[in-house]
Amino acid sequence: MKNTDQKFIPAILLFCILHFSALAQKAPVKYGKIIKSDLEMKVYPSDSTAVAAILCDYGYFNSTRFEFERTLRIKIFKKEGASWGNQIFPISSKADIRGITYNLENGEVVESKLKSESIFTENVTKNYSRIRIAMPNVREGSVIDLNFRFNGLPSEWLFQQEIPVRWSELILEPSSEVSFRKNYFGFERLSESNEMRWVAKEMPAFKLEPYMNSVKNYMTKFDIEILNINLTWFYEEFCTTWEAVNTRLNENQYFGRAMEGCSFLNGIAKEIKKNQSDPFERLKAAQEAIKKAVKWNERESVFASSGNLSTSFNKKIGNSGDINLTLIQLLKKLDFEVYPVALSTRDNGFLTPVNPSLNKLNYVIAYVVLNDKKYFVDATEGFLPVGTLPQRCINLQGRLIDEKKSGWIDLESEKKNKKFISFDLKLDADNMLSGQIAKSSYDYAALDFRKKYEKFNSKEEYLKNFEAENKGLSVIDCEITNLDSIYLPLMETYKVKIKNMVTSSGNQVYINPFLFEQITSNPFKTAERKYPVDFISPSEIIYLFKLTLPEGAQVIELPKPISMKLPDGSAVFMYQFTKNDNVVQLTYRFRINKAIFPENEYANLRALFSEMVKKHSEQISIKTL
Repeated sequence: MKNTDQKFIPAILLFCILHFSALAQKAPVKYGKIIKSDLEMKVYPSDSTAVAAILCDYGYFNSTRFEFERTLRIKIFKKEGASWGNQIFPISSKADIRGITYNLENGEVVESKLKSESIFTENVTKNYSRIRIAMPNVREGSVIDLNFRFNGLPSEWLFQQEIPVRWSELILEPSSEVSFRKNYFGFERLSESNEMRWVAKEMPAFKLEPYMNSVKNYMTKFDIEILNINLTWFYEEFCTTWEAVNTRLNENQYFGRAMEGCSFLNGIAKEIKKNQSDPFERLKAAQEAIKKAVKWNERESVFASSGNLSTSFNKKIGNSGDINLTLIQLLKKLDFEVYPVALSTRDNGFLTPVNPSLNKLNYVIAYVVLNDKKYFVDATEGFLPVGTLPQRCINLQGRLIDEKKSGWIDLESEKKNKKFISFDLKLDADNMLSGQIAKSSYDYAALDFRKKYEKFNSKEEYLKNFEAENKGLSVIDCEITNLDSIYLPLMETYKVKIKNMVTSSGNQVYINPFLFEQITSNPFKTAERKYPVDFISPSEIIYLFKLTLPEGAQVIELPKPISMKLPDGSAVFMYQFTKNDNVVQLTYRFRINKAIFPENEYANLRALFSEMVKKHSEQISIKTL
């Protein structure tokens, strides 16, 4: 026997041992067979704050049948946990789904079965769907049992979730016909693992922290990608490199092929060329034309919903792929150098250079090169200007997709979240404040205001809400300008009276100069942090507070000035007072000059916020007649 054969026998034996060892493992739960003590459980033993818990999540891939089966059991502890009765499952084929909600009523177990009308299938593309289910009669104390089967593999397996996980187990049988790749992410260790079986026991809930990107980037999980299917009668190779992803997208009926032709855009292109000679004005006009033509249905997708973009155009509604692929094609007809950039949105997790994945892509934007400048263009939202990337898309990097080239594009925006706020007030003898508030919002701050204001039916309704959000404030008059001029800053001016914001003791009064803009607590509570701090974009707040005192009043004490910045200047705040006769004025500036702070910069950032909170709590002390 040759040496190569001798080496091959132990490999076969190892495979057989692992294979039969995995098969010999008894499934931790059986669908439809629950334990009454789980129904009687009032709180989760290791986490009394948990609103719900995964009692078991068991997945098994049968390579012989090319079938995946999953059994998911969830316990609801609190009212807030009832949302776990609504689940979304991405699948690549038709699924057989069963579900039961169990409740204890008068000591008896009552079953409510999932009905077909509570199962919704959304066809994202020809080969990819999402199934949404709404379990019946979910309430405090319920146990939910779900079981489903489908051909293929899940795109990910979460061992950790935002609620505790008592048991999570995944078995993936190897196959000579199907090659797949699994990538491990996360900070928590698994309890058991071998080449076919992985188990997590008593996995703690993933704790959300302020200013964090998607939890999917940090939770303990597998990302799973099929590389190829090799059957006697069928062979298909999937995306093993990002260049292969590029090729597949260009050849896809719902992406590259969907952008072919599009003669229905010829009239719009002709009209824009006729009315606009300046290239940048043409770019703006194209974006506005698509915004008006197709309303976004709030669904994110890298693909069009149909193989023909005219379908959503004629229906006047579509997903993000419909809208931005149509925009790209219109820009091509206007002779722009434009490319699709495919990406993963923030709540969908990062793309990584080492793990090519078509499944991970869920959005597309237009990337325009004009006069050596580069612009991101998106037509899903009415108030988005050219060059402003939706914040949901600011997520490290995306992939430029073109028939001749592909590459990484940094998904950063030059735009800030910037505000200028000024209070010009007088203090009267009754400790009432009156005067003017002026606000100027730029870039993302302006976008946020416009989107918020749009939700109100009238200016009066908005002002009622504005007063409710700022207790003690009464608006006498208000002017809002540039509401629809999305390339200009949004301006707000309020004539106001303010009560209950001045405290008194004898003939002394105390005023916190930040009034409604006060930061009362440090968002960074923990002493250490495992994950980067992500502010999405740089930001700046400039705050001016001017107070005119009544005749004869004297300033007893003003807060002391301070100026702080991080060692690299990435965050700065400055605070100082001036006094002139009976007028005192605060000037405050806070800037965050970069979007992401790594873990090793967390301690300094937290310390800066702590000092800032202290200054925000300090008051002006005034002696009155």
